[in-house]
Amino acid sequence: MSVIGTGFLRSTAGARFMGSFMVKESQYIVSGSFASSVPPFRCSGATLTCEHVDLLSGTKPLDGVIGCDGIKLNFEGGNKIFGKLDAPICPASSVCGTGVWTHS
Repeated sequence: MSVIGTGFLRSTAGARFMGSFMVKESQYIVSGSFASSVPPFRCSGATLTCEHVDLLSGTKPLDGVIGCDGIKLNFEGGNKIFGKLDAPICPASSVCGTGVWTHS
């Protein structure tokens, strides 16, 4: 059974990003970087899915797509973040990188 959380994900500078998600009344933070720079983005209504909250810790490789209207990131181990961007980014960019998950 998948665990679902809601929150936001945004770029912070160049190739860096951060997000915050509420899962089962606990806050989880993800921060990391993409292999190359992406245009500034924000997804205020992001959804997080994972198989178990134990997967929301440590460093995980990721790949995905940002734009035109949405974002979708897939982390090693099965964590996924997706949602509609607050403002479109075209053309869409394929991304890869790493994210670090922590429990706040």
